[in-house]
Amino acid sequence: MLSVVAETPEMLLKAYDRSQKTSLPKLKKIKQVVIAGMGGSAIAGDIVAGLLLDKAQVPVYVNRDYGIPSFVGSQTLFFALSYSGDTEETLSAVKEAARAKAKIVCVASGGKLKELAESKLYPLYLIPSGYQPRAALPYLLVPVLRGLEELGIISSFQEELNKAVGTLQKLRGEYGASKPLRGNPVKQLAKKLLGKIPLIFAGQRSAAAAGLRLKTQFNENSKVTALFNVFPELNHNEIVNLSVLNRSEHNFSLIFLRDEGDHERTKKRMEITKSLIGMQLGGVSEIWSSGKAAMERNLSLIYFGDFLSVYLAFLQGIDPTPVEVIARLKKELMR
Repeated sequence: MLSVVAETPEMLLKAYDRSQKTSLPKLKKIKQVVIAGMGGSAIAGDIVAGLLLDKAQVPVYVNRDYGIPSFVGSQTLFFALSYSGDTEETLSAVKEAARAKAKIVCVASGGKLKELAESKLYPLYLIPSGYQPRAALPYLLVPVLRGLEELGIISSFQEELNKAVGTLQKLRGEYGASKPLRGNPVKQLAKKLLGKIPLIFAGQRSAAAAGLRLKTQFNENSKVTALFNVFPELNHNEIVNLSVLNRSEHNFSLIFLRDEGDHERTKKRMEITKSLIGMQLGGVSEIWSSGKAAMERNLSLIYFGDFLSVYLAFLQGIDPTPVEVIARLKKELMR
């Protein structure tokens, strides 16, 4: 898993090159975009939805369920994402989308979704097999952006992607396995988190996708419980219970994901929240994004978090790759 995480920049470039091989039909009057997926596929949708807040004139909805919203219809662009191609929730959703006459685009490495796309002549972005789904994020993310670009929903993103790749390649030198603990901020934070329950807070508009990604990477790679919430919402509820915690009676470790794109009032809320609950939680670890453009900053936070979850697994003596209970659950569902 560590080597795959390290290769994320190159995977992004390969994903862009592969996405060029698929062409979409000219679609007009698209009023909304729906991205259907689960797990890592849905995270790709969250990233896209966050990026498009400032880039597109159509809303983006991430669908994590068997069913679809009632608004889906002939003017809906519907991306069905499933790394394996056999995610049952996504297969159910895409069939409902077809009945609603949505414009369907598929992203998969094989499986039933690939077969469905080929039989129904849906555009298909065929991505490489052999990865854990969560490790294939670049191959799930880039085709959606490429499809939106081709349809004119967003402008060209290649330059922004290239800058993001350059930033990640630079960060690899700081975060990678060859960088010793003393100079490696990711390894240092992993050591601090050992035996703790990570509590991750991020700005809703700028870093929510990265925060949820970090939470799920802790779950799958590190095999630990982790919690996630967003500013400013958490200031209306969760701050209350955290303010009355006794430092000696909990096992939380608080992490803030910070981004220059956060609203100025959100930035102020973060600072005040640190002063109000930081002592009860033993201080706050902050992970700052790198780069200028939104894509660059988002991916830099995710890159840090992916390394972090793997290092935490290693510190526990755990192999980050297998997720055996998910395989068992799927087997039971097949009965």
